[in-house]
Amino acid sequence: MGVRPRMTVLAAVVTALGLGVAGCGQQSRVSPGSQPAPPGPGLTAEEVRHEDATTAWAGGYCGAVSELVRSFSEMPSIDPSTPQEASRTSSELLGSMIGGLDRTLDGLDRLARAPVADGDRIKEQAVTAYTNIRDRAVGAKQQLDAATTEEASRAAIGSVRAPLDEIGRISLLDGFDAVPELKEASLKAPQCTELTDSGAAPRFDPGTP
Repeated sequence: MGVRPRMTVLAAVVTALGLGVAGCGQQSRVSPGSQPAPPGPGLTAEEVRHEDATTAWAGGYCGAVSELVRSFSEMPSIDPSTPQEASRTSSELLGSMIGGLDRTLDGLDRLARAPVADGDRIKEQAVTAYTNIRDRAVGAKQQLDAATTEEASRAAIGSVRAPLDEIGRISLLDGFDAVPELKEASLKAPQCTELTDSGAAPRFDPGTP
């Protein structure tokens, strides 16, 4: 089963959007840890270096996707008091989401070649998925920003749901479980454990009631 941090903000956002319709951070450089682990039983020095490189790569991947998590933690609230306010604040929300996607895509783009088989394929699949969601979010934001009437605002608000629903279905480490080396590395890299620890931030929850 893929690793998926809690995303309660998405339910809150969709609820707020429903009310509106009815009522109207650069990726840090990755450190693989303090010192390389000493060779374990049966491991050569080269194998240990490979493990360290894999952990560093997984940490870089997790550091990149954590930017998307951070954008949700900073996401503004939607004001459903009027269609115009719902439209304006929905645009701000999408702007925060687009910024997080941009930082995530930049971080993934700057990852070195994966030291394990399938690593680059997993990364490219993630890039494609995030790019498609970003494109739809940009289109929805443009529609919101262009709305000048109450009717147009109501129609534009409906377009916000699709990219939010899509991001809600994303498993941040999709594919890692199918590659034993990456699965193991994700349990060691601090950037990954921050994403997967059920009691730790960051998570998809900006504190929305």
